[in-house]
Parts: sequence; C-alpha cells; structure tokens
Amino acid sequence: MFSLYYKLNDTYEVEGVGYPVNASFDNILKLIDMTRDKSLAPEYRVLLGIRMLFGKDTDLVNTYQFNDLNEILLDVFKIYVNQGKEPEVKKDLAGNPLPPEYQKDKESCYSLKHDAEYIYASFMQAYGIDLIEEQGKLHWFKFQALLAGLPEDTKFRQVVSIRLWKKPSKSDNEESQMRELQEIYKLPDEESEVEE
Repeated sequence: MFSLYYKLNDTYEVEGVGYPVNASFDNILKLIDMTRDKSLAPEYRVLLGIRMLFGKDTDLVNTYQFNDLNEILLDVFKIYVNQGKEPEVKKDLAGNPLPPEYQKDKESCYSLKHDAEYIYASFMQAYGIDLIEEQGKLHWFKFQALLAGLPEDTKFRQVVSIRLWKKPSKSDNEESQMRELQEIYKLPDEESEVEE
C-alpha cells in the first residue's frame, strides 16, 4: 500500500524467505493484462504471473505446488493492484454471491489499456514524465498516485469527465454534443477495468 511514512518494500515473504517483487508500473500493467487473457490456460497464467512478479528464474515455481503458487499470485495481486483491499462481492438476500454481471456498481470510466495515449500525454503535460522512459523504474504505487492527481486540464481527465457526464439541464444542444463526445471516447465493453 502507498504510504508517505514507510519506504516501499517490494519483498514478498514465503515461509521466511523474502522474494523481490518487480513492482514497476509497466510490469503490473502487463500482469493485469495477462490475468484477463482468457486465451491462456489458468495454470499457465499463474506460472507466468509468478515469473513476471518474481523473475523468470525464480525458484518459487520449482519449490511450490500450483495451489500454493496461485495463492501467492492472488495475495501479491491483492497487495499491489487492489492496494490491500479485498474486492467487494455483492450478495443476494440469502447471502449467496451474485453473478459477475450484477457485481458492477458504477460504469468504468477509464481503461489503463485503451487510454494509454491519453495517460502518456497527460503525464508529459502535467509532470514532464515520459512513461516510456520510466518503464522498469517508476513504481506502480507512484504511478497510481500520479494518475489520480492529474489536473483537470489534461487530456486524460477531460476524456474521463466526458465519459462521466450526466445531463444537468434541458439543454438539447449541450446534450447532443456530450452524447457525441461520449460515443467517441467510450470504452469497449469487454475491456472496462477500473472504476473511479
């Protein structure tokens, strides 16, 4: 979890042994993409995820069984991607988890994948940070903090505002303009990923 008073500690401990985690923003983005790739077998996704996080030569894959590796991957994913929070699971009146299509509260307003150009341009505009040059260097938590703090005048924030716009009055002209802009900047349904 991001903190101003603790140093970033990118070591994950398994049975008393510390394993360094590659927590650069680009690696975590690749990990998120990979875990959503349904063309990959679940077993392969777990092994690939472990190698992405701990290095291709990590001895974790030779030391632990698949179920243990899956638990490690889920835990590290929770620490970094969910910042330590358990994902909220909605339940019906009987306490049973609802199917995924009923889980979404809000429509996703941005995609780290589809909005990459806007994010890149906005980081350059606001911070003078070239995200391509920062690959392998900029920590995931720092990236998330900077993304959340982008000023309103950046392209990324403007596009997000367009997607979140709701009709405030009976102005037909403004409504048609905003609906047109919303159509231009809407995300593909299957790729929506992050709620704001």
